[in-house]
Amino acid sequence: MADELAVWLYASCVATVASDRRGPRLTYTDEARRRYAPGTPLLSLSLPVRTERFPQGIARPFLDGLLPEGESRRIIARRVGVDADDTHGLINALGRDCAGAIVIQPMEESGPPPSTTTTAEPLSDDQLADLVRNLRSAPLGASGRVRISLAGVQDKLLLTRMPDGTWGRPVAGTPSTHILKPETAAHPNTVENEAFCMRVAKHLGLQVASVETTEVAGRKLVVVERYDRMVRPDGTVERIHQEDFCQATGTRPGDKYQEDGGPSLARIADIVATAAARDSLERLLQAATLNTLVGNGDAHAKNVSLLHERSGALHLAPLYDAMCTLVYGDDRLAMYVDGVRRTDGVTAQRLVNEGASWGLPRRRCEEIIEDILYRAPDAIEAARDETAGVPDTIVTTVEGQLAQLRSSPPSG
Repeated sequence: MADELAVWLYASCVATVASDRRGPRLTYTDEARRRYAPGTPLLSLSLPVRTERFPQGIARPFLDGLLPEGESRRIIARRVGVDADDTHGLINALGRDCAGAIVIQPMEESGPPPSTTTTAEPLSDDQLADLVRNLRSAPLGASGRVRISLAGVQDKLLLTRMPDGTWGRPVAGTPSTHILKPETAAHPNTVENEAFCMRVAKHLGLQVASVETTEVAGRKLVVVERYDRMVRPDGTVERIHQEDFCQATGTRPGDKYQEDGGPSLARIADIVATAAARDSLERLLQAATLNTLVGNGDAHAKNVSLLHERSGALHLAPLYDAMCTLVYGDDRLAMYVDGVRRTDGVTAQRLVNEGASWGLPRRRCEEIIEDILYRAPDAIEAARDETAGVPDTIVTTVEGQLAQLRSSPPSG
């Protein structure tokens, strides 16, 4: 066995991770089993508290879900001197600041330091510019002293906003508070695109991560405030545990699309209806409607998450990563709606059918969708006013989606 890693949650070591040639295995600690009843989804719905060890087939999808994907994963693996397929080695190198509330580090190290933004390393404008310029060679801004991880394929930089509003590097276990994403070279205006779509959601009254835009070293960036961090005025940070629906279903990140066998909306809805707060199912239908409205075909299972409260209650996480992919000529849906596989083929009645198939009353589905469509014009206009430089093509694509949805009213 390789060296064991400790999984910390709320200042307690709740699990250990060990690995051999077959991959990582996870075992809950005696302390966790004393404190939590058997079956408690402490780390994940796919990892309920139990005495038996979880084999790599179950543990690895959860751990891989904490790590970057694609080329970012390969680049970071080279930098830390491990194989890109070595989940245990990568989580050992990057696990001090993960999505959610967990911290993963070697067993022999003492517990994680207090969570506060005041321990971040202040960044000058020149240092920030260097981090942005070097994102291709140093994804996430990770280095020997910055041990951070976040899932996804897109280039991104994780930083900590200091109490005075300036940026800092999350060194030595300091929690990151914001995600900075530059424009994607192959798809122009992704910064304005994401900011606009997220603001449409905000003006519709949906729960959504807060965004802003900025420019560093000549590159436009969208800045996303992490919803899994609660920062108090003195800089103290409370990490909020969460998991995405690939992790919740034990699905490998590479299989996140429904066409590849990943979770469907119906499967997510079944979990939400069983395990989460009562309003979460309605919020899932709101999210599906919003993604259809803005033409976001990339709303896959890793872009939908659950928040875990300390009490054990589960809630659907705020919306994130909403973007109009339709404007780039991609009309495929990551998760189908009532069997429809193309974004511009979804009607309001299809959305009603999808929600009703989850067990929501049909009339309630109609009310949820009608409310969004009624308020959408004002939300689109407000988001446009807030988003400097958003191209007309993006706005008109969203307006076209709205016209399509309104052409087939939810109630028929």
